[in-house]
Amino acid sequence: MKKKYPANLFACVILIVMMTVCLSPLRAQKSGMDKTEKVTLSMSKASVREILDEIQKQTGVTFSYESSLLNEFPKITFRADDEALPDCLKRLFADLPVVYKRTGKVIILKRKPKQVTISGFVRDKRSAESLIGASVYETDSHTGTASNNFGFFSLTLPAGDILLYASYVGYGSKSYRLPSLDRDTVLTVSLEPSASLQEIVVTGNNVGKQSLLSTQMGALEINQQTIRATPTMFGEADIIKTLQLTPGVSSGTEGTAGMYVRGGNVDENLFLVDGNPVYQVNHIGGVFSAFNPEAVSGMDFFKSGFPSRYGGRLSSVVDVHTKEGNMKEYHGSATLGLISGNLNLEGPIVKDRTSFNISLRRTWLDVLTAPALAIVNRVTKKQGDRTRARYAFHDLNLKVNHIFNDRSRDYISLYNGNDVLKIGTTEFPWEGQTESYNLDNDVSLRWGNIMATAGWTYVFSNRLFGKVSGVFTRYHSKLTNTEHNVYGKEGEEGYSENFQESATNTGIMDLGMRTSFDYLPASSHHIRFGGDYLVHRFRPEYNRFVSSDKSSGSSVELGKEFTNDLLWGHEAGVFAEDDWSISKAVRLNAGLRLSLFSIQEKTYTGLEPRLSLRWLLSDDLSFKASYSRMNQYVHLISNSFISLPTDAWMPVTRKLKPLVSDQLSAGFYYQLNKMIIRIMSYYKFWI
Repeated sequence: MKKKYPANLFACVILIVMMTVCLSPLRAQKSGMDKTEKVTLSMSKASVREILDEIQKQTGVTFSYESSLLNEFPKITFRADDEALPDCLKRLFADLPVVYKRTGKVIILKRKPKQVTISGFVRDKRSAESLIGASVYETDSHTGTASNNFGFFSLTLPAGDILLYASYVGYGSKSYRLPSLDRDTVLTVSLEPSASLQEIVVTGNNVGKQSLLSTQMGALEINQQTIRATPTMFGEADIIKTLQLTPGVSSGTEGTAGMYVRGGNVDENLFLVDGNPVYQVNHIGGVFSAFNPEAVSGMDFFKSGFPSRYGGRLSSVVDVHTKEGNMKEYHGSATLGLISGNLNLEGPIVKDRTSFNISLRRTWLDVLTAPALAIVNRVTKKQGDRTRARYAFHDLNLKVNHIFNDRSRDYISLYNGNDVLKIGTTEFPWEGQTESYNLDNDVSLRWGNIMATAGWTYVFSNRLFGKVSGVFTRYHSKLTNTEHNVYGKEGEEGYSENFQESATNTGIMDLGMRTSFDYLPASSHHIRFGGDYLVHRFRPEYNRFVSSDKSSGSSVELGKEFTNDLLWGHEAGVFAEDDWSISKAVRLNAGLRLSLFSIQEKTYTGLEPRLSLRWLLSDDLSFKASYSRMNQYVHLISNSFISLPTDAWMPVTRKLKPLVSDQLSAGFYYQLNKMIIRIMSYYKFWI
């Protein structure tokens, strides 16, 4: 049962407690500076040395520095009006290459070490595909980072001798020595797959260590090898069934691809393919998911501590990344399963410039069931019955990548998935019967997704990476029931023919744009910001009935449209987040998302704070806590507990308000040899 709680008050308390923990090291660092020391001065075109002398007279502190440190600085104008000494010094040295540290009444000034930024892409050496989440680590400063969804990384380090190590699951590590580096550098890291590595074992160790150090809770990065290794029904690899084996996720019905995450409903999960939302994710009522594993390079899964770049659902986010295609060589594979087959082909269109990856999956259930139906119809032919039945589905994924230069590239991603289910019967006179008639009854159900994404990425500087994409997605389903009955023979007395057809349609279509930027001003900060805008067209239900009746002397035709409602909605969101390493022990991910949904001259807005904290208690033990608020503006109206194509997506209205949930999580992560032990608790409530 969903209950209402004083969420705002409870959330504020949690935020205050977490911020208190996070800022305690900062308070401790500043405790040496007495807030009662005030500075009042107004100096025009004065040297930094003269300004420091005046501050010494007013506060009694002593500045200690090399005599040559301040000689090269130009004269400046500086004013302070009864300002605390720490704030005054912060402003004074904000634009100067100077760092300071206070010990008692002595403030030591030192030259700020020169910083250099190393940026670039991590790629597969054989195919030139981007490697998502690859580690780039500098040994002397113990500073590292991970590549983003397009393989881009940026690392700011002190100038000098630098030794970088790059590694990725299932690939051999590689080192790069950069002696006496004194300027920003662009580096392309190429890693080669290692056949000697046992990928499953390495994956567990790598992901575990990363989960120990990161701020994210309830987050998983799953690659294609893990998906293939997960045992499933009929031996078919499946993304959703892989997620069902993780804590906090249940399938609802055994063997189906439904997902119920931490008490949420099936429509509270956001599925994205290359940043494009997917609304129908199942085949055969949930026995298979709509994601072809041969087209997937990896995915990110979040069930708590949601980053602010995601929004629109309450319970989880599944962000699927498809393969880019081999830039150097042609490769292909064919897979035959019990009830379906896969075909995958990739290679260069223009070597080292343009690549493609195409994957096709189709079931042959219709082929397998055809002989059985033929046998049944042969037996029932004498009774005047014939049965027709056919089911088939297919998935088609296509991705084309083009590299303009080291900074600029674009891509096009297409997906089409369709299901067809047809069942029919025919009654006709059995052997020996003189009466003439033919009665046909057919039911047809079709449903599927069409998606298209066009994106452009650009490295604006060695610290700023951006992406802009246009998205289109359409989900539709159509249920048709047809009856065609003929009595007698045309032209003879008593002849009649009637035809009836009823059709029910439902669907949703989106068209929009998404932008996101990664800014890495320092090794301790990873700032992400951006926004998205979607136009929704909902068709909750369309009903049409057609009838005709023809007899020996008359003919009547009737066509009527009962419902054909179209609802248009506008959804927008802007976000910003900072993954901040405050110290070696404390790391914070703080973000904010502002969402908006407009429909029927009614506009809903939501302010969604996100906060995640990691406190490293030792090298093998960390404590994590997170708070997330989520808003959901679209809902799935289901007729049963099994995901069916007749289910309809509905938006909020003037009377139906959005769903809002708050989720609090806390837990300990402990590394024992190659195993990570997680003890987590969460509290989730709907508003």
